[in-house]
Amino acid sequence: MVQYKAGFYLKFLIFFLFLTLTFTGCGPSEEKIAQAQEAYTALTQLHNQVVEAHELIDDNSLDKELVALARQVKQIETYHLNELKDEEIDELLQTMRDLTGSYEEYLDAINTIKEEETAAVLTEIPLTLLNNTEMTFQSLTLYSENSVSHEADVLEDTPGFVPGQYLAGLIIYRDASDTPWILELESAEGTIYEIQLPVSAYGEDGVSLTLTYDSEQNEIKCS
Repeated sequence: MVQYKAGFYLKFLIFFLFLTLTFTGCGPSEEKIAQAQEAYTALTQLHNQVVEAHELIDDNSLDKELVALARQVKQIETYHLNELKDEEIDELLQTMRDLTGSYEEYLDAINTIKEEETAAVLTEIPLTLLNNTEMTFQSLTLYSENSVSHEADVLEDTPGFVPGQYLAGLIIYRDASDTPWILELESAEGTIYEIQLPVSAYGEDGVSLTLTYDSEQNEIKCS
């Protein structure tokens, strides 16, 4: 039996016993029975779809609400349709419509969470730099373009990144959106240069880049 992470039984079969009881006396109309059957089948299928989608995410923030919703669906099985009037089945149909609307909203929320979790998965890309300029850089930081904070200065407590030197062991990351990274360099004179790194062009085996200086544009280039 499939469970949400909160540990409550949740994946339902379609219980036609609930829907196909024999009519007696002044029971409900066949039309109402058919409507209830169709609504319950659709609700159960949607419920199971939400269960399956929820199993694919790590976020457990929706557990409590989904467990409560599942209990309401389970409660519907206790109704004996042949003992209800058409008006009472109409109320039951409205309840199932409301539950269907709730499940559709949660399915949208789960799909959004799934997209966010997928986007958060990072691919590590090793990076090696060659300083082919005549400058010594006293500071070097690498960070994602959408990062709210910069990484630590990799040149801290070093003499700096001098001309002709290789700098290995650096790591950048590629997310599902191929968000570019920024290489920020500060020269010994205090000039700051920013270079965008197109991570979508780099493989998991890593990339070796060479820094050059364009005197006409007064910028550092990386290739």
